[in-house]
Amino acid sequence: MAEIQRLDLGHVPFRFGEATERGRNLFDVALDAHRPAVKARVLSEGEQRALGIACFLAEMSRIPGYHGIIVDDPVTSLDHQRLRKVAERLVEEAAAGRQVIVFTHHLIFYQEILAAAAARVPQVPAIVNLIGKSDGRFGLVSENDEPWIAKKVTKRIEALEARLRAVPAGIHRDSEDFRRVAKDFYTDLRETWERLVEEVLLNGVVERFSSGVKTLSLKGVVVEDSDYQVIFANMKRVSELSGHDMAAGRQIPMPDVAEMRRDLNALATYRSEIHRRKNTLANRREALEEPPIARVE
Repeated sequence: MAEIQRLDLGHVPFRFGEATERGRNLFDVALDAHRPAVKARVLSEGEQRALGIACFLAEMSRIPGYHGIIVDDPVTSLDHQRLRKVAERLVEEAAAGRQVIVFTHHLIFYQEILAAAAARVPQVPAIVNLIGKSDGRFGLVSENDEPWIAKKVTKRIEALEARLRAVPAGIHRDSEDFRRVAKDFYTDLRETWERLVEEVLLNGVVERFSSGVKTLSLKGVVVEDSDYQVIFANMKRVSELSGHDMAAGRQIPMPDVAEMRRDLNALATYRSEIHRRKNTLANRREALEEPPIARVE
């Protein structure tokens, strides 16, 4: 019952007992109703999933020792509140000494697990591995890596720099192969500019994989006309090279690798400038958190 309460199912009347199936004794959870009711017809899909997780955790607690746990996308159909509770519950098991392995495509759940691991005292160590495919092969494991959509700006810049270094030396920029390379590069560069606005310029006040608003992060936020000018000009350039179908009368030439590197450096330089400015700004705004010291004459 404790696991059911922790996953926000306390409002549902359950009856617990034992059942037998083909000679095996099973733990049974049924709806405590006046007439027999099928759980799938009463509970939402998310409630059914939460009930399954609660039963799994309850059954696991009865097994002696600290065996490992492997779960595969356990939070399908869960709302954010229960998703967070599942993340915290799995981190709790890791803190108790279990090895917990989580496979997931759910980036919000992934972020919640890392946040829960960081929030515990003492903190719970975590290893992030990316399983992907490349050159027709699949199941490739990259240690300490994240999918592109989860990468922060610094990691994206590093990935784009590596991609430029990998462009074959003899490829001609008028070829179809180079057009595809450049198109993919500028698509990801455009996304990196968008992430820079969220993460760096606006200092993570609102993030797409977080449900909170970090008002204290406003301490490091200022947006000047010059910021708008830089972002507008660069977003306009990368957008027209990132896959939008151009008008027949405006077929601009595809940039070569040197131009692509300059466009990437423009982002990296602007990012560094914002970080320098934020440090000065944060120190100045900290002074606003306390009243000035009165002078006695």
